[in-house]
Amino acid sequence: MSEYDHHGEERRQQPEHPEAKVQVAKWSPWIWVIPALAIFFVGYLIVRYGFFGGGDITVRFAEAHGLDRYSPVRYRGAKVGTVQKITIDEEMGGVVVRMSMDASMNDALRKGTRFWIVEPGLEGGGIGSILSGTYVGIAPGEGEDTREFIGQEYAPVLSPIEAGKTFILEGRGVGSIAVGTPVHFQGMRVGSVLGSEYDTKRGLTLVHVFVVQRFANDVKQSTRFYRAGGLNISLGGGGVNFGGGGLASILTAPIAFYTPEVLAGAPVAEKTRFELYESESAAIAAADGPHLTYLAYFAGPVGGLTPGTPVKMRGVEVGHVREVRLRYIPQSASLETPVTIEIDPRKLEFQVTEVTTRADLRGMMNDALARLVQKGMRASLATSLVLPGASAVNLDIVARPGTGQLIVTHEPPIIPSVSGGSGLEGALGAVNDIAARIRNIPIEEIAGNLRSASQRMNALVSDPILDQSLQRLNRSLADVEQITAKTRANVDPIISNVRSASESAASAARTIDATAQKASESVEPIVTSLRNAAASAETAAGRAQQLMGSSARQNYDLGALIKELTRAAEAVRALASYLEENPDALLKGRGKAK
Repeated sequence: MSEYDHHGEERRQQPEHPEAKVQVAKWSPWIWVIPALAIFFVGYLIVRYGFFGGGDITVRFAEAHGLDRYSPVRYRGAKVGTVQKITIDEEMGGVVVRMSMDASMNDALRKGTRFWIVEPGLEGGGIGSILSGTYVGIAPGEGEDTREFIGQEYAPVLSPIEAGKTFILEGRGVGSIAVGTPVHFQGMRVGSVLGSEYDTKRGLTLVHVFVVQRFANDVKQSTRFYRAGGLNISLGGGGVNFGGGGLASILTAPIAFYTPEVLAGAPVAEKTRFELYESESAAIAAADGPHLTYLAYFAGPVGGLTPGTPVKMRGVEVGHVREVRLRYIPQSASLETPVTIEIDPRKLEFQVTEVTTRADLRGMMNDALARLVQKGMRASLATSLVLPGASAVNLDIVARPGTGQLIVTHEPPIIPSVSGGSGLEGALGAVNDIAARIRNIPIEEIAGNLRSASQRMNALVSDPILDQSLQRLNRSLADVEQITAKTRANVDPIISNVRSASESAASAARTIDATAQKASESVEPIVTSLRNAAASAETAAGRAQQLMGSSARQNYDLGALIKELTRAAEAVRALASYLEENPDALLKGRGKAK
């Protein structure tokens, strides 16, 4: 069988009328998702820009300052538009920014409307400005409707939108202050910054701040504004000081103001100008209120002493330093440092009320300080042994009573001061004093004298004559010892003979006095001779006894003693011989020598 036969067999087995099989496809609704989304997006664009959109506008800027597509357009912090496109103008002199605005800004798109670019950075409002990115600011103005604008390089001063008062703060630079920066009072937000401008005549930056009506009357004559933003860290004599208003102040960098509780004065008027201080302590020190100012002059350097540095009495803070100046005196060609401090009488428990006047308060405080100064209170600088600079101004009793007085004839009154102080400056002063005294010592002259004396001593010690002298001294001492030994052995008989002679002479004198009263004039020379002999003998005997009784006097001049004893003995023997040869001399007297 061939293969053709096989195919024929298969055809005979198939039915005569084959049936077609029909398969129905299943419908899926997901196929319409993409067209539906496209229709929804087109409808959103039609509604957004056809019914609610403000349309597109163009703003010309000198530079883009990091502005990018889809960057927001903000009015008072709210987003009111979006940057759509940024191109370079035909003359290559700037950038053209096309922005789409919300319908709510249709009435603001006039010729007087101003646009500016806000860059991220700490100078734009703290860390919050960095997180917000670059955006375009808008300030509505007056005039005809327009779609083309010329942008500004700096933010303008805005107008307040609610009841309140506007004040002008004067400072050196704006720092982290920008439009919309909050204004705080006792930790609460009470207003905002409207903007800033530069006064070319005075060289100052003028910051316009707005305070709502509720807190506007808290801004009084003694109010002081200061920068409260960020985290202030100062390293000085007082240690490491941390300041600021917490995390919120780091993000927003606000401005705050301080008003004394009493004697703050009346509320100020609109557009009143205030000085902008760098810290809260400096602002409090500059505020009047119950604080009273005094002056102190320090002779030495006052490194680290700045406005706001605390003033202490016995370690308790009673005020702050208000001002530190440096003055040149032409008369003496010298420098002086007047330091103005302020003291709060309430810290000393003086009663201060609303009815208390500053004159009464000044009188009470001057009287108290005058008594303390009379007792020895002085102003001095306190420093740290570790950190440089002055940490405080101390008002303590460190001088003798009655050596100073409070000068009330000057305004403000002057408190006497002392140099040195405590801490590092005092220690350095003492070290410098010791060093000055050491420098005044003639060390070179003393060293020269010592060298000369040493040379002379060496020459004397090496001189052979010294050796010979020492040998002679040794031999002399040996001879003295021998003489002393012989004297000890013979002195007792000598003393006995002298005493016997003395007693005989005294007895003879008494006999002569009794028997020769009539011839007293002739006998008197004999008696006197005998008495002198006796006195000499007694003196010799006494010296001999001293020699024998004190071992410390063995070096006594024995030669002089022996001579005196010899002369006494010779005088007694001569007298005795004369009386033996001339017994009538007792009655007639001694004859004239031939």
